[in-house]
Amino acid sequence: MFIAVAVGALILAHLFDLLSFVEMIGRHGLDAELNPLVVYLHGVIGVPGLALAKLLSVAIGGTVFVILAPHRRRLAMFVLMFGIGAGLLGGVSNVATW
Repeated sequence: MFIAVAVGALILAHLFDLLSFVEMIGRHGLDAELNPLVVYLHGVIGVPGLALAKLLSVAIGGTVFVILAPHRRRLAMFVLMFGIGAGLLGGVSNVATW
């Protein structure tokens, strides 16, 4: 049960980041984005590609967490908290521009 809730929190954090990014660039344009990697990727693959990249990163992070959790609990929690923190930081910085 804990693993499902943990991975769900990771997914929600990154969904918040993605949706707030789309709203932010709709209101202020891409110049409002602080992450130069996101700006570059947006220029190369657009929003659908960014959504796919975010899905892939969440899938990798969630998988690493699930694999590590039974044997290396602290490392698994670090991976999870890093992933959730990254999603929340991105979402909060996006909302701050509104």
